Amino acid sequence: MLKLHALGRLTLLDEEGRDLAPQGSKARGAVALLATAPGYTRTRAWLQQRLWSDRAPEQAAGSLRAALSEMRRALGPHRQMLIASRHAVSLDPAYFQIVYEPSDGEQPGSAPQPFEDVAVHDRAFELAIRAVRGDVLVRWTQQRRTAARRKRIVLVRSDARGAPAADVGARLLQNRILSALRQIDDLEIMSAGADDGANDLDVPGGQPQSMLLIRVLSVAVKDDVFLSCEIQSGRRLWSDIASVPGAIGAMHESVELDRLALSTVDHVVDAFVDQASIEGSNACALALAREARNLFFQLDKASLINADRLFQRAFEIEARGRYLAWRGFLRNAAFFQHRSMSFLDGSATVTDFAIEALRHSPDDAIVHTISSQIEYIHQGNLRTPLVMAQRGVTRDPTEPLGWALLSNALSTNGKLEEGYRAALRALDLSRNGPFQFYFEHFACMAAVALAEYDQALLHARMALRFRPDFVSTRRYEVALLLHRDDTPRLNLSVASLRQQEPGFTSIALLDSTYPVNTLRLLPIMDAVAKRASPYAVDLIGTPTPAIIGRAGSERCQAISGRSVKSS
Repeated sequence: MLKLHALGRLTLLDEEGRDLAPQGSKARGAVALLATAPGYTRTRAWLQQRLWSDRAPEQAAGSLRAALSEMRRALGPHRQMLIASRHAVSLDPAYFQIVYEPSDGEQPGSAPQPFEDVAVHDRAFELAIRAVRGDVLVRWTQQRRTAARRKRIVLVRSDARGAPAADVGARLLQNRILSALRQIDDLEIMSAGADDGANDLDVPGGQPQSMLLIRVLSVAVKDDVFLSCEIQSGRRLWSDIASVPGAIGAMHESVELDRLALSTVDHVVDAFVDQASIEGSNACALALAREARNLFFQLDKASLINADRLFQRAFEIEARGRYLAWRGFLRNAAFFQHRSMSFLDGSATVTDFAIEALRHSPDDAIVHTISSQIEYIHQGNLRTPLVMAQRGVTRDPTEPLGWALLSNALSTNGKLEEGYRAALRALDLSRNGPFQFYFEHFACMAAVALAEYDQALLHARMALRFRPDFVSTRRYEVALLLHRDDTPRLNLSVASLRQQEPGFTSIALLDSTYPVNTLRLLPIMDAVAKRASPYAVDLIGTPTPAIIGRAGSERCQAISGRSVKSS
């Protein structure tokens, strides 16, 4: 992985210390702008307007192509780090890490100049790089403050016994746990082998530490591998076990392994939250965020208001991007559940929260996956959300919400089978938990996209069994029953939806302002357009004028006539 130094001179150093940054001023300027962009992505037009603002669009486009070619040549074997499509240019964070440290020779504690040797004689670029330098200094300051207060340490130790598959299982589980723990900014993560000779809780440092030890044990028995995790803090706090197939491929795909990793991380956070409540330490932001997330899934207005305030307070304590991302996602949920965000405080838009979240935490998994959904719903973009959701799941494969939002991004990009598999992954990770209903909904959406309507109806009914007031799923149930032409059950479903939306009729699904963004892109809307009109009655039984049904039908057919992939 390359290290991109943002303080002092711009460098892209490989493992051997070679600098692979391009030499041309415009190419170096492009690297600086992309490395600090939300999601590491900018449109071609945006880059052209900052680097060649004095040139005609065609000439600027050609100059950008030349600069991208120079970047690829400089990167050499790492050229896959640069991703360029017809509309946008990205840097893949899987290939590089931004380092917020002063260059060699800087005085300790001084504030170095970010990208000090990046200069492009273009007024638009000068304005852009000024803002970038300000953001880099903010990140550097935040990192120094975080390092100064970092007291919570997690030591992960693994031990494997038996066939080689046991060693693979131990390493895989340990890596899953570490990937998830690294999403928590203020934890210091340490890993060690079973026989390194260190004392379990003997951690260097003169200050008192909050210390947890995670022991991973893997034992191969015939065709299976038995895994166990135990959390200690002077005494055993928690433990659990899982059995996974011994075949390497099946082990990598094992939901049981991911469940064990997810449960381990949840209990680590709970342990630190408990310590914070006793010590009054800054870990209370974790406690607030955990409570806010639980309130989010209640979905009623009072719970959403309280969750928003808790996320806001958590951010005031620790300025982490994921708290902002959740506030944006929470507003999204408010619109789909209540068709309004006005009951929530503040003037910031959903997109504002996503942009700020990426600025504060550009490497956070949940920031990327939530931002992918916001980008799709509020910007109408399809390709960029897919890239962002894939990055989020790669960083933390144990997070069910990440898989759910990836599912939506895959389905809307025409990758229907993959979308349904991702939704089932989210559902498996959340099964038998308090929020299973939410992930049943994503499985329902993905099954509808795949035209597996019977399976979609099963997911819908399971979600509604847990949460009858979950209107997003109820809307899909109405569409599925219209497709089946099942009048008795349709009438019951419409009556249930009217408890949350008085006056609802199935013809509303054809309205371009009604909150069924993904459903409107799917072929099932043909059936909705044909069959909604007979059921379009208001609360006192007066039929809706037929002209509304015809207009809605024509609009729906125009939408559903496009393929999902090209929408």
